[in-house]
Amino acid sequence: MSKKVNLIGRWSEEKLGLLEEYLRAYVTIMNKQKQRWLRAYHYIDAFAGSGRPKAKDEERYVAGSPLRALRCEPHFDVYWFIELSPWRIESLQELQAQFPDREVRIRQGDCNTILRQEVISQVTYASRQRGLVFLDPYGLQVEWATVRALARAKTFDIFVNFPLMAVTRLLKRDEPPKGKVKDRLNKVMGNIEWVGRIYRPPEQLSLFGERLMVRDVMRAEWLARIYADQIGTLFSFVSKPVIMVNSKNVPLYALFLASHNKTAVKIMNYIFEKYERLREVGR
Repeated sequence: MSKKVNLIGRWSEEKLGLLEEYLRAYVTIMNKQKQRWLRAYHYIDAFAGSGRPKAKDEERYVAGSPLRALRCEPHFDVYWFIELSPWRIESLQELQAQFPDREVRIRQGDCNTILRQEVISQVTYASRQRGLVFLDPYGLQVEWATVRALARAKTFDIFVNFPLMAVTRLLKRDEPPKGKVKDRLNKVMGNIEWVGRIYRPPEQLSLFGERLMVRDVMRAEWLARIYADQIGTLFSFVSKPVIMVNSKNVPLYALFLASHNKTAVKIMNYIFEKYERLREVGR
């Protein structure tokens, strides 16, 4: 039995709550479509984790994304859990054993390879199958080529947790990215044309009369919008990003949904707007 655990913060629990709310809406809609034309619908967790992470601030375990997806009713026809870590794979196998009536496919390896070489080829438009992909990376692991391949399949919604802090750390204050850093950003963001919008002098001066670079005053919302706009060149509809912050109110990630279905994004925007209203009341 696996002994290790994932530790997560409050914001991660909130993220999982938002995912679960969309999962419930998704399975309800897709189950109705099965009565008409749909053959099967899949849940694909590209960074599945251990299935039951532990809250940092308390001695309690939390239902991770795989468990929340498995508990959804009506249930998905197929579940894909992708992970690199051997001990997390072991935990996922233990979780799988608790749901013997579910078709669970556990894959160990790089999610970009598994998504592009296996998952996409099995969830095709012609086969009347659809899928929801949860992209919740630990850093900058999701390649633009993977997002593009998912979009071109025309069969997937993608629920993205975009790593704002990881990207921000690569953006120096005094000069644009170069060399390997530039290549890495290009691999994740699709291109680096947007960099020119950040590294330019703003029209207004600072309080001290200095002409700072836009990078110095760049807001997390701006970077999130840039990536969402990039995704919007691939998918027909993209939700408004929601910024997830830590206990010190530092932006960590941006959540959003991309889909070729307008209704899907409308539902996600409703869920996000409700969450933001409640978060504002709690401050």
